Amino acid sequence: METTKRSRLEAQGWQVGTVQDFLELTLEEATLVEIKLALQKNCAG
Repeated sequence: METTKRSRLEAQGWQVGTVQDFLELTLEEATLVEIKLALQKNCAG
């Protein structure tokens, strides 16, 4: 995300973070999600 957009959103009260933070995933869970996404992209053609 662009830093200007991020700053603008935070100034309006929005919290900016990662999906891992939002879903409260452990490092292992987040890694598993990334692996599944990569496999899906490679198998989808």
